[in-house]
Amino acid sequence: MVYIDAVHYETDRYGNRYIQKVKWTNSLNQKATDICTKQSMINFINEHPNRTKTKFYRNGTWHEGEDVRVVDNSYLRTDANTIKSDNLGELPEF
Repeated sequence: MVYIDAVHYETDRYGNRYIQKVKWTNSLNQKATDICTKQSMINFINEHPNRTKTKFYRNGTWHEGEDVRVVDNSYLRTDANTIKSDNLGELPEF
């Protein structure tokens, strides 16, 4: 399993924020140290569906979050609604 626990945003020329990079790890119980681009993570998820989740740290313990999915080969999302944009905004920024 791959866990994402932080995201890095950049802003496009129109002022819209988008995920540029993510921090990930294979361990639920350790803070992520590996960094990759959003597109690299999209490629990984497309090749290995149902193997990527978010995780969060609360009360001194790491907790498994939601499944991460790809929308239109461009966005990372944790829910299945019809909105296309990235929605990992609950994760801390780095």
